[in-house]
Amino acid sequence: MIFLSASVPKHGREYFGTENIFAIREAIVSFTKVCAEYGIPFYFGGHPAITPLIWEVAMRNKQKAIPLIKIYQSILFGESIPKEVGDFKNIHFTEAVGESVKDSVHAMRKQMFQENRTECAVFIGGMNGIIEEYNMLKELYPDAKYYAFASTGGASNDLYKKIGEPYPLLEGSYAYMSIFREILSPFRQQQKE
Repeated sequence: MIFLSASVPKHGREYFGTENIFAIREAIVSFTKVCAEYGIPFYFGGHPAITPLIWEVAMRNKQKAIPLIKIYQSILFGESIPKEVGDFKNIHFTEAVGESVKDSVHAMRKQMFQENRTECAVFIGGMNGIIEEYNMLKELYPDAKYYAFASTGGASNDLYKKIGEPYPLLEGSYAYMSIFREILSPFRQQQKE
C-alpha cells in the first residue's frame, strides 16, 4: 500500500507562496495515472484541493482506478467534504474527537496509518501536515520508501531535505510520469489475464 500526502498551501497559512501549483497538480495527476497503470493501491486523506484531481483521473478509467483508491475523511468536515468523494467506493469516515480540528485530523491520520501497512509514501506540495504525516509514518514504518517532491515546493521542499537521501529528479525535474514510473515500479502489481 502506498500513501499519498499532498495539499496546496492556503493563503495565510504556513508555506503559502512557496508552492508551485502547476507542479503540484501535474505530480498528483501523474501519480494517480501511474498507480492505475501499474495496479498499485493507494490511500490518502481527502484534502479538498487534492481529491478533485484524483477524481478527474479515476473517472477516466473507473474499472481500473476506483478499486485501487482508499480515502480517509473526518466526519468533522461534514458539508465541506469534496462532493467527488461520493464517487469513490472505498471511503473511511473517522470520528471527530477532542476539542479542535487538529485533534480530529490527528485521530484520522493515526487510524489510516494503523489500518494500512505502508511500503511507500509520496509527499507533494503541502503545509505542516505533510511533515507531521511523515513523522507519524516513519515511526510506524521505518523501512518504507519515502519520496518528497521538492520541485512542488511547499513543505515537501523542507521534507526532502529532512529525509536526506539525494534524488536529483525530485529536486528539479517536472517529468512526473517518468519519475513515478521509475520510483513506483517495485510496487507494480501483477496484471490478471
